[in-house]
Amino acid sequence: MNTKQKHNIRNLSYQLILNKRINTSVPRAKKVKSRVERLISRARKDTVSRRRYAARYLPKEGVRILFTELGPVNADRRGGYTRLLRTETRKGDGRQQCILEIINV
Repeated sequence: MNTKQKHNIRNLSYQLILNKRINTSVPRAKKVKSRVERLISRARKDTVSRRRYAARYLPKEGVRILFTELGPVNADRRGGYTRLLRTETRKGDGRQQCILEIINV
Protein backbone atom coordinates (compact mmCIF):
# COMPACT_ATOMS: atom_id res chain seq x y z
CA MET A 1 0.00 0.00 0.00
CA ASN A 2 1.46 3.36 -0.95
CA THR A 3 1.31 6.55 1.10
CA LYS A 4 -1.74 7.97 -0.64
CA GLN A 5 -3.73 4.80 0.06
CA LYS A 6 -2.64 4.78 3.71
CA HIS A 7 -3.79 8.38 4.15
CA ASN A 8 -7.09 7.57 2.47
CA ILE A 9 -7.72 4.59 4.79
CA ARG A 10 -6.70 6.70 7.80
CA ASN A 11 -9.08 9.52 6.86
CA LEU A 12 -11.97 7.13 6.18
CA SER A 13 -11.35 5.41 9.54
CA TYR A 14 -11.47 8.76 11.31
CA GLN A 15 -14.66 9.77 9.51
CA LEU A 16 -16.28 6.44 10.40
CA ILE A 17 -15.46 6.89 14.08
CA LEU A 18 -16.58 10.52 14.00
CA ASN A 19 -19.85 10.09 12.05
CA LYS A 20 -20.61 6.40 12.81
CA ARG A 21 -21.38 5.83 9.08
CA ILE A 22 -19.66 6.40 5.74
CA ASN A 23 -20.42 5.76 2.06
CA THR A 24 -17.53 4.38 0.04
CA SER A 25 -16.52 1.63 -2.38
CA VAL A 26 -16.43 -1.99 -1.22
CA PRO A 27 -12.63 -2.55 -1.42
CA ARG A 28 -11.94 0.59 0.61
CA ALA A 29 -14.66 -0.30 3.10
CA LYS A 30 -13.12 -3.73 3.71
CA LYS A 31 -9.75 -2.18 4.55
CA VAL A 32 -11.34 0.44 6.79
CA LYS A 33 -13.46 -2.21 8.48
CA SER A 34 -10.45 -4.28 9.52
CA ARG A 35 -8.63 -1.19 10.83
CA VAL A 36 -11.62 0.10 12.83
CA GLU A 37 -12.45 -3.35 14.24
CA ARG A 38 -8.90 -3.59 15.63
CA LEU A 39 -9.09 -0.10 17.09
CA ILE A 40 -12.45 -0.74 18.80
CA SER A 41 -11.16 -4.03 20.20
CA ARG A 42 -8.25 -2.20 21.78
CA ALA A 43 -10.51 0.61 23.05
CA ARG A 44 -12.58 -1.79 25.15
CA LYS A 45 -9.96 -1.42 27.89
CA ASP A 46 -8.56 2.07 28.48
CA THR A 47 -4.80 2.04 29.08
CA VAL A 48 -2.01 4.41 28.08
CA SER A 49 -0.42 1.96 25.65
CA ARG A 50 -3.74 1.34 23.90
CA ARG A 51 -4.36 5.08 23.57
CA ARG A 52 -0.89 5.52 22.08
CA TYR A 53 -1.56 2.73 19.58
CA ALA A 54 -4.80 4.45 18.52
CA ALA A 55 -3.04 7.82 18.31
CA ARG A 56 -0.81 6.41 15.56
CA TYR A 57 -3.87 6.10 13.32
CA LEU A 58 -6.31 8.78 14.53
CA PRO A 59 -6.30 12.45 15.52
CA LYS A 60 -6.92 13.43 19.16
CA GLU A 61 -10.67 13.80 18.69
CA GLY A 62 -10.89 10.33 17.16
CA VAL A 63 -8.99 8.78 20.07
CA ARG A 64 -11.27 10.55 22.55
CA ILE A 65 -14.43 9.30 20.83
CA LEU A 66 -12.99 5.81 20.52
CA PHE A 67 -12.19 5.45 24.21
CA THR A 68 -15.12 7.37 25.73
CA GLU A 69 -18.01 6.32 23.46
CA LEU A 70 -17.20 3.25 21.37
CA GLY A 71 -15.01 1.29 23.78
CA PRO A 72 -17.36 1.20 26.79
CA VAL A 73 -20.44 0.48 24.63
CA ASN A 74 -18.75 -2.55 23.04
CA ALA A 75 -16.96 -3.80 26.16
CA ASP A 76 -19.03 -6.99 26.41
CA ARG A 77 -19.17 -7.65 22.65
CA ARG A 78 -16.66 -10.16 21.28
CA GLY A 79 -16.35 -8.74 17.77
CA GLY A 80 -18.35 -7.62 14.77
CA TYR A 81 -18.48 -3.94 15.64
CA THR A 82 -19.16 -2.78 12.08
CA ARG A 83 -21.69 -3.60 9.37
CA LEU A 84 -21.13 -3.39 5.60
CA LEU A 85 -24.29 -2.87 3.52
CA ARG A 86 -23.85 -3.01 -0.25
CA THR A 87 -25.77 -0.42 -2.25
CA GLU A 88 -25.89 0.57 -5.94
CA THR A 89 -23.02 0.74 -8.39
CA ARG A 90 -21.47 4.08 -9.24
CA LYS A 91 -22.66 5.42 -12.58
CA GLY A 92 -19.29 6.65 -13.86
CA ASP A 93 -17.15 3.53 -13.54
CA GLY A 94 -19.55 0.85 -12.29
CA ARG A 95 -17.78 0.32 -8.96
CA GLN A 96 -19.88 -1.30 -6.23
CA GLN A 97 -20.72 1.20 -3.47
CA CYS A 98 -21.58 0.40 0.14
CA ILE A 99 -22.41 1.88 3.53
CA LEU A 100 -20.07 1.05 6.39
CA GLU A 101 -21.51 1.72 9.83
CA ILE A 102 -20.71 1.04 13.46
CA ILE A 103 -23.22 -1.13 15.33
CA ASN A 104 -24.62 -0.32 18.82
CA VAL A 105 -24.13 3.44 18.75
